[in-house]
Amino acid sequence: MSLSHLGKKVIIAGICVTIGLSTFSIGPVPFASKAEAAVTYETTVIYGVNLRAAASTSGTKIRLLSKGEQINVISKVNSYWLKVSTKDGRTGYISASSKYTNYNSGSTGSSTPSTSVPSSGSTKADKVISLAQSYIGRVSYDYGTRNTSRLIFDCSSFTEFIFAKVGVDLKWGTRLQKSQGTAVSKSNLRKGDLVFFDTIGSNNKVINHVGIYMGGGKIIHNTPSVDGVTISSLTSGYWAGRYVSARRVL
Repeated sequence: MSLSHLGKKVIIAGICVTIGLSTFSIGPVPFASKAEAAVTYETTVIYGVNLRAAASTSGTKIRLLSKGEQINVISKVNSYWLKVSTKDGRTGYISASSKYTNYNSGSTGSSTPSTSVPSSGSTKADKVISLAQSYIGRVSYDYGTRNTSRLIFDCSSFTEFIFAKVGVDLKWGTRLQKSQGTAVSKSNLRKGDLVFFDTIGSNNKVINHVGIYMGGGKIIHNTPSVDGVTISSLTSGYWAGRYVSARRVL
């Protein structure tokens, strides 16, 4: 049966697009739950505030952020709204009023961890990670798809989409991305590096999946196992055993 006859939402487990290959096989990918992002949650909620799906009081309420909760401010939308992410993987909007958080009075205002010697590479890496996080719960996975208007991607079209937003031109397909930039060892990984995996059968180093290294032993990637963007461990479990290589493109 040709791919054109498959259903719209067939989830191809264990494989990501590799442009130019004529055949592929399918292997299982275990469920990977969402995990806490490896970023700095620098802002404290000082008064209960609603997390909304849009920067408007008419936006759907996602949940109430409780007093004392730590959040990450991704950006200040305007003088009324902040775009934030929470430790449970939610992204949304809250009031920018100093009544609700210490963002204006006590936080750094940075959406990502600060470094002692900032560089253009680290700044872009921070932005890449924040952007990728902002699509948790919004992106759907579909093998061989790159639909930016409906936010439907496979693993490599998602990395292409994210890096384009910081001016980095990635090709679509792990076959091409695995050769872009410069090689970097696993022991020297830093935020923003592309990390590649073999998810078919035993790990014989045939690359078919890509994610973004977040630091702290975490990756963020678009995967069929959760039909969207999630955060996984690179130090233990399934993805640690499937790691093949990494490339630095920032």
